[in-house]
Amino acid sequence: MILALLLVLVGCAPPEPTPPDYPAIEPAALQAGAAEGTLDLPVGTPLAGYSARCGCLSGWSKQDSRNSAYNSSFVASTGVHMRPGIKVVWLHSGGENLVIAKADVIYSWEGLVTRITEQLEQQTGLDLKGKVVLATAHSHASYGAFDDSIHFYLGSDLFNEEIYQRFAQQVTDVALQAYDTLQPAAIGTGWVKDWDPNDEIYHDRRSENNDLKVWDDMPAGYGKDPYLNEIRVDTPSGDPIALMFTFGIHGIELGDHVSMISPDSAGGLEVGVESAFDRPVVVMHLQGGAGDASPSGRGGNDFAKVESLGELARGPIMDLYDQIHTSSDPIHLETASRSIWEYRSQIHVTRNGTVDWYYPPYKDGYNPDNVVYNEDGSLATPFDEFNTKDGAVFCGDSTINLPGAGVDAEVPPYNACVQVDTITQLLYAFFDIAPDSIPLPLPSSFKASTTVTRFGPIPTLDPDGTQSTRDLLVGFFPGEPTAMYTEQWRRRAKDELGMPMSLMVGYSQDHEGYLLIPEDWLMGGYEPTIAMWGPLQGEHIMERTLEYSKELLSTTDVRETPDPYGWYQPTSYADKPLPTVRPDETPQAGTRITEIPDTYVWVPRGFTLDLDIPAQIQRGSGEVQLLWKGGDPAVDEPRIILEKQDGDGAWAPVLTHAGRVVSDTFEDIMESWTPTPLYPASGPQVHTWWAVWQAANHDGTRLGLPLGTYRLHVYGKRYTGQAEHWPWDSADYEVTSDAFDVVPADLSVQLGDGGLWVWFQAPSDGYRLFDVDGSAVGANPIRGTVSIEVQTAGGANTYDVAADTIQSGKTWFPVDLTGATAVTVTDAFGNQATVTP
Repeated sequence: MILALLLVLVGCAPPEPTPPDYPAIEPAALQAGAAEGTLDLPVGTPLAGYSARCGCLSGWSKQDSRNSAYNSSFVASTGVHMRPGIKVVWLHSGGENLVIAKADVIYSWEGLVTRITEQLEQQTGLDLKGKVVLATAHSHASYGAFDDSIHFYLGSDLFNEEIYQRFAQQVTDVALQAYDTLQPAAIGTGWVKDWDPNDEIYHDRRSENNDLKVWDDMPAGYGKDPYLNEIRVDTPSGDPIALMFTFGIHGIELGDHVSMISPDSAGGLEVGVESAFDRPVVVMHLQGGAGDASPSGRGGNDFAKVESLGELARGPIMDLYDQIHTSSDPIHLETASRSIWEYRSQIHVTRNGTVDWYYPPYKDGYNPDNVVYNEDGSLATPFDEFNTKDGAVFCGDSTINLPGAGVDAEVPPYNACVQVDTITQLLYAFFDIAPDSIPLPLPSSFKASTTVTRFGPIPTLDPDGTQSTRDLLVGFFPGEPTAMYTEQWRRRAKDELGMPMSLMVGYSQDHEGYLLIPEDWLMGGYEPTIAMWGPLQGEHIMERTLEYSKELLSTTDVRETPDPYGWYQPTSYADKPLPTVRPDETPQAGTRITEIPDTYVWVPRGFTLDLDIPAQIQRGSGEVQLLWKGGDPAVDEPRIILEKQDGDGAWAPVLTHAGRVVSDTFEDIMESWTPTPLYPASGPQVHTWWAVWQAANHDGTRLGLPLGTYRLHVYGKRYTGQAEHWPWDSADYEVTSDAFDVVPADLSVQLGDGGLWVWFQAPSDGYRLFDVDGSAVGANPIRGTVSIEVQTAGGANTYDVAADTIQSGKTWFPVDLTGATAVTVTDAFGNQATVTP
């Protein structure tokens, strides 16, 4: 083992192992299980993804002077917009397992994958090494502090052992639920191209490569990755179990000014697609080429835009879903994982023997030739401009200039590079890290963990509409794949492995920053700034992944041992002590606050604290706020449920169309937390919680919320124990709001020549999406047919009139208003307006 590792470190090929007697793979029936949950970490945990949230820089989303027991240099989160989700699909065939877990956080980390795998092995007795995937949503509004890769502290705050352990345990728990639901299954996959032609859902954000031509059969540039893939998992009789859909979209709809926890873009997508089913089906969005794709959306404000993504995407996603055939015929399933070495001497790209791209040995004080391109436009090799011993970042970003910290190259994008050893000095200054304690090269930069799976044959729908039955190859990649990188994977997998339309899932297993092909990296811009090993790193990872895919997965009759000598194991991270700041004891937890307190209470911008709950609230414009004394967020993750009273006076949770409980899991109910005093977290504090619900349907027509009597019901916890670290002992508490009746909404009407304009005017502090052609804080069109009663001197006439034109959030309904003295408009749900000419 030691000799093999030394050979790897110095760039020599390790000796070939003696081939063992590999077991045969017999096609077998597929079993599948699926489960979902929420990732519940303390409010106050820092949000990852925007370095601007670091107090060492601008601390952009800082709302007040609070800190928490869970943040260090990043600002503390203040509340919950939507609960980040955990989704798991477990596949089993012929003794082989594949566990696909997805969590709504910024990126994956190999340390989490290792711990989750070990915990699942302990609970199930199965050998799952290399068979567990942790994919992520890339939400820039979700938890950080779980990753001990030192260089990413600048994107997610200082590592916190408690957050890490909680995270791993919760994913493990959901995975075990999926395992317990394993049942005979059918599976199929499908592709569609150019499914969002008008960029309504996502769009290309990278302009630097607009003139870059890489492939002879494609024009310059590439734009966003145009493909949508879906994997459909059913019972053999056709009942849905799970839907996994993949395309690339950044999780940045909410922006760096938002301090509330949220799954962001992926959450809006999944909620929208879930509502297409009439039962709880596990819907999992997986990230594809999202590195240079931003969300679009509509709705008038940040929160409504998140919701609009699911509304806009549901139609095309379900159109493809309905075309996918599934089969329960026997399949083979084989998965392999390796951690790919990334030392400078190991990075080499050959493109199957067509190029020879590498970095020459590092030399202190070396002056590169500054020749990036040959006369024919090809890339000049060796890439001597990237002369760095420990890696470099910020390449391509000319706004960052640290004299003496670069790689001594004069040509862009190399001239903007900053050596990693300089960055470590900043880490000492920004975070609570002992001086000279960070080893170089950074241990977390030695390897990149990847996983590849191949299963089939399964029914496959190709982008041209062709139906076939063949294997699907899926690569799970440790970073942010750009559109060109994703296209290169599909092309190389087809050319070198004979696998057409292979799927790439990014933000999985580990994180290496942005993944670009060398030609694209050399265009500069933002994306190359976060790629520690320069222009060749991305395709080096891809090339090594293709190599071991060919070595291990090219045969379907035997199962090779992925790593018999342990050369390609993930980086080992030592456990760190659990934090010992005990939660506050809050004996008054569960006390409702009915009058606005003298002390400060944080609510999201646009809201005014209003604790009056009227007996009646109108659909759409009505809002209910609830304030209470709760527990310390170390133990208290309040669940706020919407309940409705039945005819017998009993209360029951309101369910979505798909059978899920309406709660703060979704955007229906938002909540915030305020400690008093705001700091220090280590001292005694009172913890005040706030929630708001807007009277809108969870799904379907928002103004169609059933009439009746409702209330909000809070289920929380308070600290009771003496433990010195997590897990903390706790006891339950409950709070309920006053009951209130939901009544029809008031519509707005404007009379015109030959008809009238009708709309719903959303409140100025609204956060729910009412219509993709409307605004959460403005006018929203009325769809379908309305009843229009026209009162004249001679009597009244009633007309059923279909919507004609939508303009500026208002709907035009043509009707004869000659002689009208009063006009009453009633929509399909009884919402109404009366006007007089």
